[in-house]
Amino acid sequence: MTTSLPAPGRRARRIVGAGRLLLSLAWVPACAASAPQRGGPLDAELARLLPRASGGASAARPDPSAWREGRERLADLRREVEGAGPRTLRVRLALREPRTGHMLEARGAIAVAPPALEGRARTAGSDVVEPEGALRMILLGPGGTTALDLWVRGDRFRFAVPALDLLRRGDASTPRASLRGLPVDFLRWWMLHPAAGKLLWYSRAASTDSFVLRDGDAVIDLRVNDRGVIGARRTTWSTAEGARRRRLDEEVVIAEGIGCGNVRYAQASTGLLITVICEAEERERAPDPRAFVDPDSLRPGDGS
Repeated sequence: MTTSLPAPGRRARRIVGAGRLLLSLAWVPACAASAPQRGGPLDAELARLLPRASGGASAARPDPSAWREGRERLADLRREVEGAGPRTLRVRLALREPRTGHMLEARGAIAVAPPALEGRARTAGSDVVEPEGALRMILLGPGGTTALDLWVRGDRFRFAVPALDLLRRGDASTPRASLRGLPVDFLRWWMLHPAAGKLLWYSRAASTDSFVLRDGDAVIDLRVNDRGVIGARRTTWSTAEGARRRRLDEEVVIAEGIGCGNVRYAQASTGLLITVICEAEERERAPDPRAFVDPDSLRPGDGS
């Protein structure tokens, strides 16, 4: 494998190319998602790796003992997520361009401040409390140029591709259909509270716990096996008042476990396929609190 860097002109083209890909995904017309979508290339693997027992949210509710076991296992998973504490992940990302199959690569860091658990706020620095949870992800393309900058705090987000002067912001009032192609909701859910949501169903079979959760306008099929492998299918539904309820998108993730591990993600509406390799995790020292401040509110010279 060659270790030489691409020529400056080619490097610039690759950076802009990555930005254009993200831009094209961000502006795909929402009406194109009206037809039901499945989880793409990871869907069959999810079924094989993490089989789900017969039944589901539409089946009879588990008996009281099984329901109690499910609630306890879900609580354990939530405590594991919360117990990871504020941390920084060093990651390498490979993104497959849906139309051509070309791979785009980037490296960067993800700063995570977990949300509060049962009313207890987690510290994201010496003097910053993050009861709602926050994350900041900055990915660098070839040559060290910022390819992607994502900031999330509570229900607010900021998504930027500097190479294209692309900047999108939103909050809880932002129509979910307008976020098609941008995995903001999914990253917020996966990185900050992957076990969040109202428990609708639980079953256990083949050494695998299967949960069905409702998280706002999304339904999550979450599975965890005894080896710690986690898989989830998140289906987002439209909730526009007076409109017929329809599936907006479906996203699938398969991860080695909670914390620093390899993760694969697929988005059905766009065909987007991403592999994230966690190279290192820093837990001893919390991320700089400035990482969780809205970047647009920082004055020049404040840093981020």
